[in-house]
Amino acid sequence: MNGTFTGKVDASSSKLFFVCLVLLLGTWVAVFFQGLATAIDIWLISDIFNHCLFVLPGSMFLIYLKRHELSLKHFQPNYWVLFLCLGSLSLYAIGLAGDVKLFMHVATFTFLPLSVWAFIGNQLTLKILFPLVFIIFCIPVGEELIPALQEVTADLSMIMLNWSGIPVYRSGLYIEIPQGRFLVAEACSGISFFIASLVIGSLYAYLNISSSKRRVIFMLISIAFPIIANGIRVFGIILTGYLTDMEHAVGADHLIYGWVFFSIVIVCLLGIGEIVREKYPQEQGLQPELASERWITDKSFYPSLICILVLMLAYSAWFRLITAQLNQSSATTHLTLSITEGADQANYLSNWKPEFIEPAQEFHYSRMMLNTPVDVYVAWYPLGYGELITSGNRLYTEKSWSLKSTSNLQLGSDQNIRISTIVNHSSKRLLSSWYLIDGKMFTNNKIAKLYETYQILMGNHIGSALIAISQQTKNVSADQEKTEFQAILKQSIIELNQTIEIK
Repeated sequence: MNGTFTGKVDASSSKLFFVCLVLLLGTWVAVFFQGLATAIDIWLISDIFNHCLFVLPGSMFLIYLKRHELSLKHFQPNYWVLFLCLGSLSLYAIGLAGDVKLFMHVATFTFLPLSVWAFIGNQLTLKILFPLVFIIFCIPVGEELIPALQEVTADLSMIMLNWSGIPVYRSGLYIEIPQGRFLVAEACSGISFFIASLVIGSLYAYLNISSSKRRVIFMLISIAFPIIANGIRVFGIILTGYLTDMEHAVGADHLIYGWVFFSIVIVCLLGIGEIVREKYPQEQGLQPELASERWITDKSFYPSLICILVLMLAYSAWFRLITAQLNQSSATTHLTLSITEGADQANYLSNWKPEFIEPAQEFHYSRMMLNTPVDVYVAWYPLGYGELITSGNRLYTEKSWSLKSTSNLQLGSDQNIRISTIVNHSSKRLLSSWYLIDGKMFTNNKIAKLYETYQILMGNHIGSALIAISQQTKNVSADQEKTEFQAILKQSIIELNQTIEIK
């Protein structure tokens, strides 16, 4: 009689537990809707992050596979984790205020596993630790690695080309052979291979490898293997162009070879996993726990769930208040930028043109600096108009220019400015840029973004501008070119900052 009663209570508690989790998930979607929506937009648009669409369903399925190991007798909420949840919500508020999508996405996809941890406690969380951590792969981050991967890919392909004896010359990311020229573009960086390999590798290690040491080894292989394989792919494309006199390995062939090669890389990675994993894994006890030391009553779920929901809803109200204030400020503020002198854009043409996403105003003109013509570009984003400091804004078009090298110029005791050398098939340019955030100058984009966000939160933000200058190099030595451009740059910073007025 007593056993029958406890079974009914357990069944009732299990259903309520499931309802609470669904309520928690639904509230998370409602509160973090903007972060979730912007992330999904990136998942759908970018080939690099298409895999993110399957991460959340995959995590839920992995938790479902662990259902027999989850016993409600271990349910013990961890209220200390609420402080981490509070930090995640604060990061989301900062991201929302400053329109920093990275902050919004990190907060969105860290709050969910943290809230589940706070709700179910340490023991149950340890049972589903990997599925919860796996949710982090929903964050669309990794594009910052593209320049480094482009360089590594170009380096590896050059090594293999030198081994093959093919005559080759490299200028930045351009690789030239007698039959033609190849550019190691962003699509050739292998970022899609790298991220997909990392996701698939971690999933395979969790499902098929028991030893922690073997898992670490396989994850290191999952990181290194796609990088090396992508170098081989680029070498293969150049070799094919060399052997076929550029009849193949150009245009759409890149994409075809890329997808075929990617499939081979994943198959090879899984094959390596079969070699690394244990051949005779020990049997693990996956039997459900039939006995229970104590059954959970219905009221046991309420305190932790209420705390988490109140925390989310309170911060949600604060988010909306911030958004309303920002919209009100931007609606009543109509500030424009004007260049007081030297900004004649009529009939101006240049082979260098930055790509910025819908600035409120942009100026592109030529100006004399130290008796040298210099190209100037200014982009202006007033409060509430858009985002200036984002990876989508580029100082040069990737299809037309390639980064060859970078150096730093010391402006003061605590400030350096970056000078880039960019090249294309016919010319070379020196390029530098800086930001003006509410009239204050920054040369570091991360510090500039943090200051911009701080100004927004304090209600003091007016607008942000980027100023970039570029000079086409002369037929002189590289050291002399940089020395002359450094002098021009120092003069430009003083003069251009003075010519910009906000009205």
